Amino acid sequence: MAVPKRLLIIDNGSYECRVGWHDTKQPELRFRNVLTKPRKDRKKDNQLPDASAPAATAEELRASAEIQIGNDIINIEAVRAHLKSPFERNVITNWNHQEQIFDYIFSKMGFDGEESIAHPIVLTEALANPNSCRRQMSELLFECYGVPALSYGIDALYSWQHHQQKHKLVADALIISFGYSTTHVIPVLANKMQLEHVRRLNVGGFHINNYLFRLMQMKYPVHLTAISSRIEKLVHEHCHIALDYREELLKWAQLDYYEANIMKIQLPYNQVTATNALLTVEQKQEKRRELALRLLDIKNRREREKLQEDEEYLQVLRKLRQLYEQDKLQKFERALQQQQIANLEELDKLMGTLTSRIKRVKERAVGQPRPSKQQDKLDKMPKPPEGVPQAEWLSELRNKREELLQRKQARQQQRQEQARRHTHAAQERMRIISTLARSEKRRKANGGDEEDDGFGMNDNDWDVYKRINRYNDDSDSDAENEQMLEYEKILQHYDAGFDDANNAAMQALIAAENYQLHFGVEAIRVPEILFQPSMIGCTEAGLAELIAFVLKLFTAEQQQRLVDHVYLTGSCAQFRGLKERLAKELLELRPFQSSFAIYESNDPTLSAWLGACLQANSKNFSGSLTTRKLYQEYGGEYFREHSASNLYYPTPKD
Repeated sequence: MAVPKRLLIIDNGSYECRVGWHDTKQPELRFRNVLTKPRKDRKKDNQLPDASAPAATAEELRASAEIQIGNDIINIEAVRAHLKSPFERNVITNWNHQEQIFDYIFSKMGFDGEESIAHPIVLTEALANPNSCRRQMSELLFECYGVPALSYGIDALYSWQHHQQKHKLVADALIISFGYSTTHVIPVLANKMQLEHVRRLNVGGFHINNYLFRLMQMKYPVHLTAISSRIEKLVHEHCHIALDYREELLKWAQLDYYEANIMKIQLPYNQVTATNALLTVEQKQEKRRELALRLLDIKNRREREKLQEDEEYLQVLRKLRQLYEQDKLQKFERALQQQQIANLEELDKLMGTLTSRIKRVKERAVGQPRPSKQQDKLDKMPKPPEGVPQAEWLSELRNKREELLQRKQARQQQRQEQARRHTHAAQERMRIISTLARSEKRRKANGGDEEDDGFGMNDNDWDVYKRINRYNDDSDSDAENEQMLEYEKILQHYDAGFDDANNAAMQALIAAENYQLHFGVEAIRVPEILFQPSMIGCTEAGLAELIAFVLKLFTAEQQQRLVDHVYLTGSCAQFRGLKERLAKELLELRPFQSSFAIYESNDPTLSAWLGACLQANSKNFSGSLTTRKLYQEYGGEYFREHSASNLYYPTPKD
């Protein structure tokens, strides 16, 4: 079969899909491999497009119910919880979603209105992809889209072939492929994948993102929306793998290291402007009185409605009592059942309860109103001294309150200074204590027995304790705290703007901190799950142990051939420090003075697509295409093997 002029390369990853032609250097289409169906606007759904309406309006009405895919998702953060993927881990399981994604791909690539796709397709699939999944994929592309030919390949091996352009003489490698859902260790000898020795770790980019989200969710539960929109950026731009994880944790436990390396992320903050701030003191007091009267009116109205209901119900019960007094027992019994009353005694008891409640409500309405608790508080509130204006009295209270605050702040600052070793207060206090300790040691050394040296007999001796306590006065007086509360209570009552001023000042001080994310130890903790999956409850071995297990499956000579070219590919291969960490792990795993080399992909996210293009341009590529004729003859499971494909194992027949 002659290779057509252009082939369509589709790197169908579980996180991102890349689509383009084989004779280009970059894919023409890259998008998140997800879809969502937004909530419909009921008004638009119920409105039918009018024939006389503009074409744009009718198109908008039809598009309101359409499924959004990839780059067409208008606001991916708003629908993050409703995103759907055709993948379960790295295997396609939802074929309806996959068909919708193919529709999106072919529409973006310019195949709208065509009955079939006249270009062969090179498609990536999962390593050891089940035959059932490949059969359904072949049926979808051959039967639904009329594809003339199809070629399947593994993204990690395509990436390896692209890397071999710079290392043409290298035929052996240990490929470590970091995927979105899984991580694979793939040994390659003589350009042939050793499928029986491939091992998988069920940890990938998804688990790293999810773990960081859970950590930040517990740390900042009130900023979930802002956190979810920044998770991927934090992972890709700020996370790195520690060379020695335990040593790095000990560094983060030190306050100086934490303050020097913590990254503070400022979240958007829009200060809410209260309308009360524009009102005068008299207007605020009047507004409070209006609110109190409104609440009292609501309470009285509810009492009147309840009183009316009780009177009507009491009237019904009296009619029931009349039926009994008139010896109409059958009607009386039916009426009791309708009212869900057991017997005559319960009826009389209920009538007595309603009568007393109605009488009590009427007496309360007619009688003198009882003084409320609020009025009692007002009566007990301190008043300005006689002859002193209220404004002057409040100003004096504010000054006293400020003095108390300054004293409390001074003590707080003193406590902070004592916590630091190099401040004058801490050094002076330690000098005095050490002087006393030396005097005690000399006294014991001279006599051996604890003798009374007469310290304290002289009043000047107590100056030592006064000098120590001068730096140890770190407790706030209860009397001062009570006085502070008293001042604030009076100011809140007489000065309507006191609360607003204090709250505004406090809000201005803490607003920035309340809307900040502190990103510190999470930068090394999150990607560490690749080496310690137990951190997220996974019982599998880490990446280093997995590499050691795979190497033990080969002879010593083959192990050396593999570790001479360890190749890293996939999105997680971009983590800073990964190469150094793997070098450290391999140094511990390999024999003494043995050699190894680690190579990174130039473009870990795009190298698989570029490798597929490279193979499509090869001379013998036509031999790796599964044509429609082969599909009809051997079935959907069949495919032609090549250097970057899975191995074909037919499904056993019963």
